[in-house]
Parts: sequence; structure tokens; C-alpha cells
Amino acid sequence: MVLNTSWTPSPRGFASLFFQTAPSALTRKISMAVPAQNFLVGMGFMITATIFWSGLDASAKYLVDLRGMPPLLVVWVRLSAGLVTSYFLGALMERRWDIWRVNRPLRQFWRSFCMAGTTVCNFTALGHLPVTTTISIFFAAPLIIAALSQFVLGERVGRMRWTAILVGFCGIGVIMQPWGDGFSPWMLCSVGAATFFALMQLSTRQLAGHDSAGSAVFYTTAVGAIALTPVIFFVDGQLVGPGNNAGWALLILVGGIFGTGGHVFNVLAMHYAGPVRVAPFFFFSIIWMIIFQTLFFGGNIDPLTLVGASIVIASGLFVFWREARASRLGRS
Repeated sequence: MVLNTSWTPSPRGFASLFFQTAPSALTRKISMAVPAQNFLVGMGFMITATIFWSGLDASAKYLVDLRGMPPLLVVWVRLSAGLVTSYFLGALMERRWDIWRVNRPLRQFWRSFCMAGTTVCNFTALGHLPVTTTISIFFAAPLIIAALSQFVLGERVGRMRWTAILVGFCGIGVIMQPWGDGFSPWMLCSVGAATFFALMQLSTRQLAGHDSAGSAVFYTTAVGAIALTPVIFFVDGQLVGPGNNAGWALLILVGGIFGTGGHVFNVLAMHYAGPVRVAPFFFFSIIWMIIFQTLFFGGNIDPLTLVGASIVIASGLFVFWREARASRLGRS
């Protein structure tokens, strides 16, 4: 079958370079584009997303660990500012203001809840662990996605992939070192962050083709921003500022730029190239985290963390390769 590969952007504005107004048109345009061009665009978007996410983690660690801000307050700033930013960005993408209107609102709420869960767990862990440790454990997310896809999406996972998943979790064991002094209970927060993120990505797959990317961007932070508001003002009660101009700048970046930008580029990568093809580039995060840990947080990189991360990355890459191969051959 020969696909129609022509695509001419609409002259109606900047947003038309990325999206059509109707979700059905969006799905049709993307599915008919040239695969090689889609892959290059998706790869670029995914690598850009890892830079934004790494900047988000490094900024959050500075605010929580070095400036002593309560993790829930930083989470609330990140989600609430992200909600405002993503609304206007989503409206620009869709060229309409009512982007909260979706076909599957309950699924969007669940996806947003998972986003809040991964942010709370991750920011809490960043207050106690090196960024290289948190991201290395977070690399379990693709393995969790592969393990759960059989039950959630109905995808068949063969023996080879299950073996790679088990090997990858052995790598997580090497990172966490539960047998020695290197273990910290805060590492369980990173495991929780990876689990919530995996559930969010599975929901993103389920929503593809049903709701537009602009609406998905908007709903990403909605539930957490609203739910944490009473926690901040009535329970936590520690409205502590970062204390200096650099801290305020990072707080603004955490709230409105790093997090939202990362998820925007992630959604774009998914739409242009699909999750299987761009997912391996998620592991570029370890490069940025090593740089941040070395430059801003005094090194303190455990060699076993890098060994374990290498095992997890290798397992994840094998899983991605098997998924791509299975999709071509029509089997696992």
C-alpha cells in the first residue's frame, strides 16, 4: 500500500505547523507523513524533552535540597504554573479556547493524577538523593511500561522481552543496593515516580487518536495543581521563598518552562514518530544528569549507580528493539 506523503501547512497561523484543529485531521495528517521524516522530527523532539526534564530535576533539587523549600510547595508551583502555561500553549495549538472539552475526560483526569504522583515522588526523592541516582532508578519506567502493556493495552510481550525486563530490574537492584549501606528509603520514592510515569505514558497511548495533543498538554498538570492547592495553604503552611534571585529564577523555570516544555516536546515526539521509535532517546537524560551533578552538586556519583544504570539502559534498549521488530513482523 502506498501512503499519501504530501503535507502542506495551513496558512492560518504558527500552530498549523504542528496541528490541525480537528483531532481526526491531526491523526490523519500524521499517519500519512513520511516515516523517515517523522522519525527525525520525533527524535529531535524527544532529545529536547530530555533536556527540559533534566533541567526541571536539577532546578527542583536546588530548591528543595539546597534552599530548603518544602517539596510539596515546589510541586505545586510546578503544576499550577504549568497549568496556566499549558492552557495558553494548548489554545495556541488548537486555535480555540475550550481545550478542556475532550472525548475521554476520565482518562485525562487519571493521566493528570499520574503526573501529579510522579512529580511528588520525584521531587521528594531529589531532596535526599543525587540526580544521577534518581534518574537511573527512573529509567525503570520503560520496563514498567513494557511489563504493563500486556495487561493494560493488550499487547503481547514475549519471553525475550520479559527476560530483558527482569534483567533491567536486577540493574535497579544494583543501583539501590538494598543489601548495603548505599541503600536509602528515599529511593522508593524514585521507584514510585517511575511507576506513575509509566502509567501516565500508557494513558497517553490510550488517548492517542481520541483527544488532541493540545488538550493532553493542558490536562497534564490540571488535577495535581487543583488538588494540592488546599494542601499548600491549609496543611503544609510553609510558604517559603527560595531566598535569592537565582532561586526565584529557577522557581519560575520549574513552574512555567522546564516541565511544560518537556511534556510538550514529549507529546510532539509521540505524535510524529510513535512511542516505540523515540523512546530509546529518553536515556539521553543520564548524560545531562551527570553534567548537572558534576557542575552543581559536587559530583558524588556512585560507580555502582552507573553500572546499574547501564544494565537498565541496555535492557530498555533491547525491549524497544524487540517492540519495533514485533511491530514490523506482527508478533512478539
